[in-house]
Amino acid sequence: MIRLGRTLKSKHRNTSRSWHIASTSAIATTGVIGTIYFAQTSKDDATETEQASTDTDTATTNLAKTKRIKIPTRGNQIHRLSSGECFDVLVIGGGATGAGAALDSTTRGLSTALIERADFGNETSSRSTKLIWAGIRYIATATASLLRIKNLLRPVDAMNDFVSEFRMVSNCHKERRILLENNPHLTNWVPIAVPLDKWITWPAPFGHPLFCVAPLVLPAVFKFYDGMSGFTCPASHIMGKSRADRKFPQLATENAKYYSVFYEGQHNDSRTATYIALTAAEYGACVTNYTEMVEVITDSSGKATGVKVKNNMTGEVFNVHAKSIVFAGGPFTDHMRKIENPNCKPAVAAAAGTHIVLPGYYCSRGVGMLDINTSDGRFLFFLPWQGKTLVGTTDRKGPVVSHHGPPEEEIQWLLNECKKYLAQAGDGGTGLEIRRTDVLSAWQGFRPLASDPNAAPGAPVSRDHVISQNPDTGITFITGGKWTTYREMAEDVIDQIVKVHGLDNKAGPCVTENIQLRGGVGYTRNIPIKLVQEFGVTTEVAEHLAQTYGTHAFEVLRSGNEVRGGKTLLPGYPYLEREVEYACKNEMAGTLADMLTLRTRLAYLDSDAAAMVAPRVADLMATALGWSKTRKKEELKGALEVIGNFGGPVPKTQIEAIQSIEDLFHSFDVNKNGYIQYDELRLCMKHFGVPFKSEQEALIAFNAIDKNGDGKIDFNEFMNWWKRLRKRQTNTMSDAYRISSDKLGSGSDSRGAAFG
Repeated sequence: MIRLGRTLKSKHRNTSRSWHIASTSAIATTGVIGTIYFAQTSKDDATETEQASTDTDTATTNLAKTKRIKIPTRGNQIHRLSSGECFDVLVIGGGATGAGAALDSTTRGLSTALIERADFGNETSSRSTKLIWAGIRYIATATASLLRIKNLLRPVDAMNDFVSEFRMVSNCHKERRILLENNPHLTNWVPIAVPLDKWITWPAPFGHPLFCVAPLVLPAVFKFYDGMSGFTCPASHIMGKSRADRKFPQLATENAKYYSVFYEGQHNDSRTATYIALTAAEYGACVTNYTEMVEVITDSSGKATGVKVKNNMTGEVFNVHAKSIVFAGGPFTDHMRKIENPNCKPAVAAAAGTHIVLPGYYCSRGVGMLDINTSDGRFLFFLPWQGKTLVGTTDRKGPVVSHHGPPEEEIQWLLNECKKYLAQAGDGGTGLEIRRTDVLSAWQGFRPLASDPNAAPGAPVSRDHVISQNPDTGITFITGGKWTTYREMAEDVIDQIVKVHGLDNKAGPCVTENIQLRGGVGYTRNIPIKLVQEFGVTTEVAEHLAQTYGTHAFEVLRSGNEVRGGKTLLPGYPYLEREVEYACKNEMAGTLADMLTLRTRLAYLDSDAAAMVAPRVADLMATALGWSKTRKKEELKGALEVIGNFGGPVPKTQIEAIQSIEDLFHSFDVNKNGYIQYDELRLCMKHFGVPFKSEQEALIAFNAIDKNGDGKIDFNEFMNWWKRLRKRQTNTMSDAYRISSDKLGSGSDSRGAAFG
């Protein structure tokens, strides 16, 4: 049994002395907590640090001599994967950690293969809060845990837990810096304001009474947080009420004392995951998506020598052999382990989180917000992202599933929490009314909570990621951790693979700390301007292309024969039609659903818009990939099913649950105001399968129902409309759903409906 977790192994690899000096200066300003932590973590072995630095310098020199190759087509990658080549390392799972492990392995000089059953980053890695964050919450929870009365009976263990948490946060700061500094084309800093309307807050955040004074000390805490990153992030600061009024005109600021602002990293998570995988391919790894492990191959002693792989595009099954195998399935790791051993002990407990997307005007001027003390004690982020407002997340334990659909009650909870800070329309009529119909998209994702099933009794539990090897098969799995630390996790697991499988003579040290992901070499902040000047695209399109493809944005614009400036997929979004062809031919994009969810983020930003543009994108992909009419029809059907799982402006009402006209009225009253507004009528008619042909038709219908002309349809007006529908023999909603008007009746006491 081999086990590695961040609590068992703390390595300050390749850490410069300036990093320690900057961190120490921060601690000097924050008192006892920092002193305790750094007193514990300052026992570094100077010889080990210097040796690691020497090894890295040598490896970096060797890496510089390695030329990145043009990414082979998926067909060529499949041919190599099925050729019988025995790889040094086979990684199963193409999320951030798995792709990172493949990149780490191949850049050490090991022959590497990566397989992913769907598209890269399809699961957890594409459903995050989009932050590259260093873990401000963990500092607070670690302190709160340390100060519990029960720890008087276990002072040593309590202190070890506390130090472990701080080590983890310190590593997160380091990894955040690396990711943002190496990849400015994929990442950015985002300011996040914490609103404080009391000097003493109760109930206290984090469930500890000491934190009732958080408003008094938060600026100092954020300065300490800055210091842990060596002050490489933009400086935290205090924002007064008058400035907040300008920055957040949509917020209720009249009771605010001040706003404490700090910075975190941000990215388009699925894009980063895809580019980690494609960078591994550029360095020679055999990287394939839509390839799934279906069986583990073992020798006579029970040791794993490879896996049977199914090409999910063709159904072909073939063997792939490797000297070592890594499972990197995130919350789905136990699914992989059950293929290896159906009776294996669980290693992962999944926690689901829901996010919603609102229009961009709810988070204006590029500044996010953080509620550190929600009604149930969680953090809630309110962030600008891709021109919209991202709100999340919830936290719900439960079995992991692949579909995106979130529970309606969690969508409503997020909306209710948002209302605490928005200036409401009812308060003098000048504020905003946040409505259920403002939800453009909603989804759920799962994060892995890891434990080691192979650990000895009494072994400490990792608070971060876990790496464990099955002593029978020799297969290693890695799970847990965070998006921010994907690179460190990959380094740890490949270190372990090299050690256990005797690859020391072939493998060099890790060099990923110095690698820029695809599109990053030669990138400058002036690239969007150059794209505007050379190709005539709008500023919005240029910024989107630069932040999505980096230096490869020029290739995207040269790839098509369209008019100067390119043709967008749909109004209001910067996606170009020629991006579809480029992704298919150069980046292994293979399905319509993935194009609309991962390669563009349309389904995550606006599920209705994604469904609307799906037929056009299907046409473009059919041309690029040579699909038949049958294949295109299947792709369109599958994509619409996936998009249909996302939340949207209208709750996913179960048609069978509508038993009366009152139920029907309430299903149209999405915002629960007691009346139906124009947007609700239009959206619900579309949701129920009978959309209006145009805005004009919808407006005429609304005005016809709204007899008193007050811009609202009350229940009596709705009932009168329904009575008129009974007398018509046209293609109305009752025809579409075969609602029996006789069974629904015409009065408020009607009950019962038949739906086909």
